[in-house]
Amino acid sequence: MTKNHQIIIFYDHNFKRIGNVNKTVRHFTYQEIKELDFFKKNPEFLPPLLIDDFTNKIAKQYQVINVEIKPDRYNEQEFTLIKQELLLLQTKTNAEIIVSSFGHDALKFISNLNNPFKKGYLIESLKDIDQTLINKFDYLHPSIATAKQKKNVAIIKNLNLPLNIWTFKNEKDLKIINNLYPQDFVHSYISDIATLNPTLK
Repeated sequence: MTKNHQIIIFYDHNFKRIGNVNKTVRHFTYQEIKELDFFKKNPEFLPPLLIDDFTNKIAKQYQVINVEIKPDRYNEQEFTLIKQELLLLQTKTNAEIIVSSFGHDALKFISNLNNPFKKGYLIESLKDIDQTLINKFDYLHPSIATAKQKKNVAIIKNLNLPLNIWTFKNEKDLKIINNLYPQDFVHSYISDIATLNPTLK
C-alpha cells in the first residue's frame, strides 16, 4: 500500500532491488513512484495498480488468483480499503480468489473474510502456525523447503488442508513433493517457471 493508500502489485517491501531507491513503498504516493528515475527509464517494471491495471483489465483471464497481502502495519481503515478492492476484484472475474499472508494481523483480517474468498495460511516454517487461527483457513501455503522435509510431512498431512506450495524452481522438487503427498493433497504449485510439469513422478 502506497503513502496515499493505493494498492500496487509488487514483490518487495522497498524499491532497493527494483528501483535503485532504498525506501519503502509506503514512503511514496503512486505518482511519486511513477516519477522515480528507474521507472521513468524502465516503464515495463512500474508496479501495476491492483484495480486499474489488474482487476479492470486482465483479472477475467485467470482461473486462480492468489492475493498475497504483504506483512505491514495496517490499520482498520487500510484493511477496509483492502476488503473493498477484493470485493471489486471478485465482481470482475470467475477465478478462485485466494487471499494469503505471512503477517499475523493480515491473517486475522483474512480469517474473517466471507465466501467466495478462500483463505491461505502462508508460512516459512511450521513454527509460524497459530493453531487457534489456522482452523479458519482453506489452504496451507508452505515453502517448498518446509514441505519437502520428511519430518514435516506427517504434521502437514495432519493439518488436513490442501497445499499451495511455493516456490518451485526445478523439476527435482516437483518429483520430491509428488512422492511425499497424495496428488489431490496439493492444490497448486507456485512457480516463476511456466514450463514446469506438476504431474512429474
